[in-house]
Amino acid sequence: MNHLLRGSPTLALAGAIASARLTGETVYSLSTPTFPDRAGAIPADIRFGTTLTAGSGLAALRDLARTGLFEKWNLPEHECVIVGGAKSSIFCIMRTMLPAGGRVLVVSPHWPSYEDLIRLAHLQPVFHETRAADGFEIDRLRLRESLQKSGAGAVICSNPGNPTGRVLGKREVDTLCRESADAGAILLLDESFSNIVFDVPKWHDSVCSAEGHVFVVSSFSKNYHLQGLRLGACLVHRDRTAPVIAAHETLLSAAPTPSQNIALRIINAHEAIPEDYSEQRRLMLDFAAARGWPHVATEGGFYLFPHVENTESFRRKLEVRRVLSLPGETFGRGYRDHLRVCFGKPVSEIRALLGILGEVAGGPPGSPHGH
Repeated sequence: MNHLLRGSPTLALAGAIASARLTGETVYSLSTPTFPDRAGAIPADIRFGTTLTAGSGLAALRDLARTGLFEKWNLPEHECVIVGGAKSSIFCIMRTMLPAGGRVLVVSPHWPSYEDLIRLAHLQPVFHETRAADGFEIDRLRLRESLQKSGAGAVICSNPGNPTGRVLGKREVDTLCRESADAGAILLLDESFSNIVFDVPKWHDSVCSAEGHVFVVSSFSKNYHLQGLRLGACLVHRDRTAPVIAAHETLLSAAPTPSQNIALRIINAHEAIPEDYSEQRRLMLDFAAARGWPHVATEGGFYLFPHVENTESFRRKLEVRRVLSLPGETFGRGYRDHLRVCFGKPVSEIRALLGILGEVAGGPPGSPHGH
């Protein structure tokens, strides 16, 4: 099935931006973040460690993940496992919990890597498209119908949404939990932006009961801007932990020991506190509203997914001005007329980017359509 795999479109865009900047060119990304390099926060006396940890990761880092990434969850029967990036945990869960050839229902719009991870696990992705007109909300009856028609053995969904920026409501999480259980499917909630939340009460309500079929994944990469360390964490019911760890050990033996030690020191020293993107969010939402781009206001993460008229033409004009972006269909076939707009950047970069966007959009601003 290797011929079905593709390189990550988000990594490809980030790589193109980085390469252009190395030559001194001024180029911006509309769709991917600009993170600070935390290398200066690594203490000079740190002992990186070159021996393997247990397959489940360092105990201290597991404890930190429990409180720092999964603190809203009350899942006493679930164990916390440290993995070599959120991608590896998604792969290991899917590969061990479903038979080869099984189907995974992907709630869309979605992070494009879901499709490739599912195919790499010798599974088939099928898609449950949520509608922009409905604010990308998950409807119980439509989800039940998708599960029945697909026969999927798993459901995967991001919360906060990537690319929508929505935080799932309590009712939606309950819907996902109940409908997946009734269909005999596992539920994988990807919370890679769990520490970047603007609607905090809604976020803390977006949990479900301690069900064994529920898996929760999070990431040190996005939440602490430690992408290069390749660390993630997941909550797995103790009855299902052994095969997931065995799969991860087969791939990596364990998450890299130096990365685990570095993350512990940086986070415990409060050097990796997530950025406060409130100002960047305000600027981007104001721009989208002024231009009349229908959108859902970001509640978590640092993405906005507005509908933009004549999207392809707009993207081409931006590229001439050296602003690169990802097409909407990267996140699902039904979202051709959308753009993933990322405000995970310094305010100065956001202002420069919005200046170019305003010039390219041209004409008088439209009336606000945000909802």
